[in-house]
Amino acid sequence: MGCSRRDVSRAKKAITEKGLTKDSAAGLSAGEVAELFPDGRRRAGSGFVAPDFASVVEAMKANRHYTRQQAWHRYISAPGEGLRYSYSQFCQLFNDYAEAHDVMATLHHEPGRVMLVDWAGDTIAVVEAVTGEVTKARLFVAVLPYSGMLFCAATADMKQAAWTAVHIGAFEFFGGVPQIVVPDNATSATYRPVRGEAARAVTPAYQQMADHYGTAIVPARVRKPRDKAAVESAVQVINKRVIGYLGHLESNTLDDLNEAITKRLEEINTTIRRKNGTTRAEVFAAEEAEQLCPLPVQRFEAVQWRQLKVGRNYHISCDHQYYSVPHQLAGQILRVRLTATMVTVFDAEQVVCEHQRLIGRRGQYSTMIEHAPKQHQDINGLWSSDW
Repeated sequence: MGCSRRDVSRAKKAITEKGLTKDSAAGLSAGEVAELFPDGRRRAGSGFVAPDFASVVEAMKANRHYTRQQAWHRYISAPGEGLRYSYSQFCQLFNDYAEAHDVMATLHHEPGRVMLVDWAGDTIAVVEAVTGEVTKARLFVAVLPYSGMLFCAATADMKQAAWTAVHIGAFEFFGGVPQIVVPDNATSATYRPVRGEAARAVTPAYQQMADHYGTAIVPARVRKPRDKAAVESAVQVINKRVIGYLGHLESNTLDDLNEAITKRLEEINTTIRRKNGTTRAEVFAAEEAEQLCPLPVQRFEAVQWRQLKVGRNYHISCDHQYYSVPHQLAGQILRVRLTATMVTVFDAEQVVCEHQRLIGRRGQYSTMIEHAPKQHQDINGLWSSDW
């Protein structure tokens, strides 16, 4: 109950002296309860000037360097009669006010500065409509701790590609990019450069994504739960408001599940009002949205680099698909940049050619006729099955 041993002892003494029972205590008025503890604090407190804590909170929101001590100095130097609280009592009253009005998290964070991310521990089943195969969808959670604005998305796994995709989804959902992203030490976020040592580094793929969006990755410290307290709280909200509502429903695809999650997020962010009477979306729109950095013009695509040898048929083999290069480069080792949609081939720093990335059936060929020697250029369907 947050009571000291002394207060518990005094309450016990009063109960014993007055012969109170559970039923008789329930019938006492607030005044009768106060008479059980006649210490004079109520009379003394009535002569004090009440601080305007609402204006203190607004000042702290507007100026992150504004402290409680500065607020207390302004309080005691304000004109008017009446007693003034000491600094320690002022701080205690302010903490009580902040807790009652749900503003402590707001005061600990700056708008647009941090996004906390994590995987929710629980999963949701996705049932394939034809085969009936059940897969467990993982839930990614992102929260802006200043406003409490939440994002959630389901993925088929927790691998690097999914981790990158849901971050991009979160940035686009919020309409901007925070200065810092704080992940847990998941393997898709960090790794140990030296085996057996505690120090961890950000994975190259994760760092590429962060560089593209102009944000910094600052992983939470190991065994420091306060570093990510806001996202732990957000995960609990997702467990109750998303998994609790959707866990018993059958979704046939991830798209269906994410569509249902989007509707649940709408309620969490715009409908549910917190202790201070505001919704997450209201605080976000009024105080945080404009503080986010703008999204880049182009969406991030994960990039892989490989060194591949050109075959005698002047094609490189990549993921069981084949892409042509000028026939003069046959036998050489070239650098290849891979994205989800493009294959770019480099000779040193010079771009040799670009192909649309082939997907689907293995063994497909992407051949530019100008790459072929003259004796092959008049052949239709080069390297096709018919050829």
